[in-house]
Amino acid sequence: MAMELFVIMALDKLPNTDELNVLASDHSIPIVYHSNTELRQHTGYVPAVLSKKKSGVEIYTTPYKEVSSYFPSFDNAKYKEPIVVTFRWGGDLQEMTVALSTAYLLTEGYDATTFEPQGGSFLSADDLKKSALSLLNNPM
Repeated sequence: MAMELFVIMALDKLPNTDELNVLASDHSIPIVYHSNTELRQHTGYVPAVLSKKKSGVEIYTTPYKEVSSYFPSFDNAKYKEPIVVTFRWGGDLQEMTVALSTAYLLTEGYDATTFEPQGGSFLSADDLKKSALSLLNNPM
């Protein structure tokens, strides 16, 4: 079963993977993304190394207006050219951890908003970090 996580943010703030690597290091998140990947133009799987293990996650970007019906009560006015970054993974917990970690970095470092559609709730940066660290500290 595929799982998803949505991050809403301004297009001009979407970093590349080199910038995410710096932010991950600054926030002590043990992830290193494949270098020099422009997330604005990339569609599909982004490789990463998570706690010294090869992993990654599927990442897609979509203009907010094309998927706004997913977020009927969300006010996107604070974002210039809002986009939705979608993280998609199967049952792999490593990939889930990459998705949560990346959503945390975008939320914390780039003033993004994360929506978890399975539960229908918005997640804070703190929620995302706790979830990612819990998975990192207690691998199944």
